[in-house]
Amino acid sequence: MRGPSGTRRQRLVAVMVALALGLPALFGIATGVGLLVTPSVENMPARVDAMLKQHGGTRVHLDDIPDQLSEALIAIEDERFYQHSGIDTQGLIRAVLTDLYRHRALQGGSTLSQQLMKVVYMNNDDDGWRKPENLLLALKVEARFDKHTILENYFNAVYYGHGAYGIGMAAEIYFHRRPAQLDLAEASMLAGLPQSPSFYDLYRNPCSARARQFNVLAQMAHDGYISQKAATAAYAEPIGFPCK
Repeated sequence: MRGPSGTRRQRLVAVMVALALGLPALFGIATGVGLLVTPSVENMPARVDAMLKQHGGTRVHLDDIPDQLSEALIAIEDERFYQHSGIDTQGLIRAVLTDLYRHRALQGGSTLSQQLMKVVYMNNDDDGWRKPENLLLALKVEARFDKHTILENYFNAVYYGHGAYGIGMAAEIYFHRRPAQLDLAEASMLAGLPQSPSFYDLYRNPCSARARQFNVLAQMAHDGYISQKAATAAYAEPIGFPCK
């Protein structure tokens, strides 16, 4: 005859088995329904062009963006960009664990695709209950477009501060040149701005912007895009926004 503790243990095991078997199915159903009810992403490039036109900008093609700028962006924002399909599970888990450990939201874990969807389809709002929508849209855009197209549209959709919408306006406003003319120091500075254009404001908070640039260059060196010597030289290069 089993005692009360044995009965409770059996029930607990039964519940755990039911959850293990049922949650994946429920998740799959919820994901399928979510993909059906979220907007189509077919018009994503057209939406980006409309945003640029509204703010007086024009599209810059990825072929006209230096590799070092693309590498800087990927290194600091989404280092597994070419490995994931819209959601970086490893980064997301790390972000959640960090947030739980610190008891506050410190890391977002958002991929470039998620950030692009937030700008283009969600009016920059993916907080709370809108986060699942953002994840589903990221899956959709990755299924529909290749990485080249996603990266190009990201560069053209995000805001860099001081009225600069897209990398074309940003390169002109901050450095008075075309994106193709940017060197490593300038590219690493611009790559760090989209996370928080106001906090990393080159004119009002140059020290914060320089600290962000340092992190971008360090991450590029860590990921093997550049040497530590190149990172040090780029950080030492005067580009017009001294930290006093």
